[in-house]
Order: sequence, then structure tokens, then C-alpha cells
Amino acid sequence: MTKFSLSKTHFQINEVSIQFPIEIAILEKVLGNYRVKKNKYNHVYTWDDHGIIAFSKEGIVAENVLLDLNYGTYDYCSKQPFSGEFIFEDQNLFEFYEANKKQLVKLFKGDDSGAFILNGVSVWFNKEDDKITSIDIAAYEEKIKKPRLPLDKEFTQFESLWQEWITEINKIIEANNRYYNLTDGISAEDLKEHSVLEDEITIPPALLNFYKFQNVEYDAVTSAFQFLIGNWTYDLIPFEDIKEEWNSIQDLQFDEDDLPELEIDFKKIQTTNYANPKWIPFATGRNGDYLLYDTDPAENGKLGQIIELQNESWERNIVAESLEELLKNEINNLKTGKTEHFDFITGKENQD
Repeated sequence: MTKFSLSKTHFQINEVSIQFPIEIAILEKVLGNYRVKKNKYNHVYTWDDHGIIAFSKEGIVAENVLLDLNYGTYDYCSKQPFSGEFIFEDQNLFEFYEANKKQLVKLFKGDDSGAFILNGVSVWFNKEDDKITSIDIAAYEEKIKKPRLPLDKEFTQFESLWQEWITEINKIIEANNRYYNLTDGISAEDLKEHSVLEDEITIPPALLNFYKFQNVEYDAVTSAFQFLIGNWTYDLIPFEDIKEEWNSIQDLQFDEDDLPELEIDFKKIQTTNYANPKWIPFATGRNGDYLLYDTDPAENGKLGQIIELQNESWERNIVAESLEELLKNEINNLKTGKTEHFDFITGKENQD
């Protein structure tokens, strides 16, 4: 029976010490004969009797090893599932998994399975329909955490607002939830690369400082960090995606002769089209609706007021006088128990 063992001091296969990348010759010595499929961009080595697959870019060393539990019907999949033993920190891996799911680390955006990290090795669980179908083992490099950019003096309030918002969300949603997409604040490189939307239109200082403290990763479904407006929620947009969302809004601008009647308070809101190009999106309803930071208000409006753009109804309403007020309103929602909009994320929706 094949035995894998990973601890703080070693990684072994059948009691032979292994280090990534692994020479194919060493795997052959430890596991025996294999079959190989040479593709355009990699070589795939399969040990059918062991339920083990190794992937190699050049055919010399393997960058990762996969334990095939029920991986699929690809021609390189093993004929027999992995039935060996995997000892992780002196404990059966699957028993450790059931007892320590909170230790799972997301390896990439949208990773809803997670991996255990130990001794420079990641053990990632591939899941389909909530069932583990394979275990991918590879070297793990710790991401270098970039230093947090200091907030400009006039925007230091975002630090305490972010901390309070996170505290309230953490009472509802666990950090290992797949939709908990909080990540580090933006870097100097992010500012340089993503701040300019078009010519003289840039992301305003308030939003820049807001995202300096924390950012979110993209998720195709939803986000734990969202704003409740009326009975609709708006997910915080990752900083690097603001330009893409802004472009999507500009694509909906009308010719002057085709403009419908607008239900807008023109004393405070300034636009002659679908949207003022100087409205900057930072939260999305995922249905064409947005929350926008207004950098070009009308005479009686306020710089930085938050506009709710409703796509189908063409309503453009001010929902907060500032980003700070919007955050305080959302924090108050959470503190007063208005949390039904998280039922899908927490799974409560499926329990009712």
C-alpha cells in the first residue's frame, strides 16, 4: 500500500524523502512503472495501480502530484482510485480534514475547497458536488505581503470604519466561507495601474483611500462585503475591476434623440444621459444596477454623494451623502439584525 507522509520536518512517499519539484526518476523508483501522455504543454505520468498522477512541464521533474480518488474520465486518469494512506501531522489526512476545515487556505480566486499548508507543501482538495475527487500536492510559496499604504490625513476614518464593518461581518460569516473575499489593501502598483479610467477621469481620493485599507477578490457569485439598499444588495467591486465596470456603464450611453425621460433630482444630480461619466462605480447589484461615487454633482448636490443607478427603471437616487455615511448605514444594518441578505452565503436560505 502506498503511503504519503507530511509533517513539519519531512515529506515522504513510501518512507522516501521527497522535495518539489520531484524528479520523475525518483517517482519511478518509489512507485514503479508508469504510463506517460505527452501533450503540447506538459507530460502526464500515471501510476494506474496506485491511483497517482504526476504533472511535468518538461518531462524531467514533476511540479505537482495528484491522488486520484475519482478525478474523471480523462485518458490520463488512473484506472484504480488512490487507496493508499496519507498521514498528515501524525493523523489520517481525511480525519484531519474533517476536524480542521478552518485551517484551509484559499490558493486562488474562487477557490471554494482550500488547501492545508505545511512545511512548504500545499495539499489541495478538489471537490465536485461537495465530494472530494482528488488531492493535489505541490510546493507552496508564501505570498509576500506588501506594506499597507498609509491613508491620507483627511481619510483616516476609513480605518476604524473598515475594522467595525469587518467585526460585524465576522459575527455572521466565517472567514473560511467561500464568499468571504476580503484581501489586503491596494498597493502602490495597483494605484498606478488602475486609478485612471479615461483621460481626465480618475478614481477619486476617497475611494483610493478606502481601498488602501482593504480590498476584495472577485467572486462570480456574490461577496460577504456588500451594502443593503432598500431590499437589494450591492457587492463591493474589487479595485482592479472598477475600470471594467465603468466601461460597461459607458457602453449603455444613449444618443441624444433616444433618451427616455429621467426620474432624477436634477438640482442635486447632474447628467444628460444614462450616466454621468464622472460617476465612479464601486459596488454592483450584478443586474446592471450600481452604487456610484459622484465626482460631478449638480449645484445643490454634494461631492462624494452616493448614487444608486437602477438599470431598468432609470431611477438615479442619492442613498448617502458620502461613502462614510454609506458604511455607517451598513454597519448599523448589521448591528440591528438586518442580515437576511446574508442567508444565501451562510446557507440559512437552504435550511428554511
